[in-house]
Amino acid sequence: MKFAAIDIGSNAVRLQIARLNDNPIEPFKKVEFVRIPIRLGDDAFNRGKISKEKRQMFYKAMQSFKLMMEVFGVHSYMACATSAMREAKNGKKIVEKVAENFDLNIDIIDGKRESELILKSITRYLKPDRNYLTIDVGGGSTEMTVIQNLKAYDSASFDVGTVRLLDNAIKKENWNALESYVKDHIKAIEHSRAIATSGTINKIANIINPTLTEPSITIDELDKFYHTIKKMSITELIETYKLNPDRADVMEHSAYLYLKILKWANIEKLFAPSAGLKDGILYELLEKSEY
Repeated sequence: MKFAAIDIGSNAVRLQIARLNDNPIEPFKKVEFVRIPIRLGDDAFNRGKISKEKRQMFYKAMQSFKLMMEVFGVHSYMACATSAMREAKNGKKIVEKVAENFDLNIDIIDGKRESELILKSITRYLKPDRNYLTIDVGGGSTEMTVIQNLKAYDSASFDVGTVRLLDNAIKKENWNALESYVKDHIKAIEHSRAIATSGTINKIANIINPTLTEPSITIDELDKFYHTIKKMSITELIETYKLNPDRADVMEHSAYLYLKILKWANIEKLFAPSAGLKDGILYELLEKSEY
């Protein structure tokens, strides 16, 4: 049986197709993964709507995802759109057109629902009687969840992300709200384990510590890396770390945001597994299936 997750983010849209295997710890085997850097957030955060050019690119991407799911024989899928689509004035119309033209249903989810799905992707890493702070810095928003004894104690979403930072589109009140949230929960999260679930921080962790089985970085390692890449051009980043352009131009901003959160939270180390929204979607599809 095959499942598919479509993650429509502010920086890129992703399709992950996976099949079930017999391993209860790792129930999915990746069949195909496609990432298209449309960057819907550039339009949504600066103009309040998604332009015709970006819409056409998006429609082609969704049509291709639909065809790929048919070719691979996907049994069940879920498509979720996050910050850029929920902020764009024409987001709902775009989703309706995709459903009408390609018979592909997309849910525009809020920050709370996004946090809920992301949490499903990392449950297997959690241990009882231990506190965690999960952090997902995306292109348009940052989701955080405080976890105590395997239960989500509190979750929040903020309109602070790498594409917004790149475009200088973060409002002061949203930045202050993010800082206040972390500091207000300091007793529950300081010295706890931080788990990051965005692709960029996972890439950073693998660059800094490529030999570790479980990708992780200390705040000192991240700080040193941030000050190194801050001095580099986009071309240098691409050539040095073998990055795609859309990853290279937000890497500095991702490192900066994670550093800020870790310092506010007084957390020394960050665990960065290969997990996130698309993986959480797969786990929810499995929960809803007969298997």
